[in-house]
Amino acid sequence: MIIKAVYVRDVAIIEIDLEPCADAFIFRIRNNEIELCSKSLVLSETLANFRKGLLIMRKQPFFVECEDGKCVAARAQI
Repeated sequence: MIIKAVYVRDVAIIEIDLEPCADAFIFRIRNNEIELCSKSLVLSETLANFRKGLLIMRKQPFFVECEDGKCVAARAQI
């Protein structure tokens, strides 16, 4: 599975080829590991701490807010 991540200041854009598990959900990021939709995924590099972001799962965008690696994602209505 390919995971793409872009980080600028305290904002991250993460693209994962994984089916979303809900319209809103909680996930965790620790060092280079993401626990998302009952799956644990390992990144090739450590992702820096970020507060806001965009998560793209199977071309569906989710707005993300994080604090200390605990994140909430909600489907964006475009």
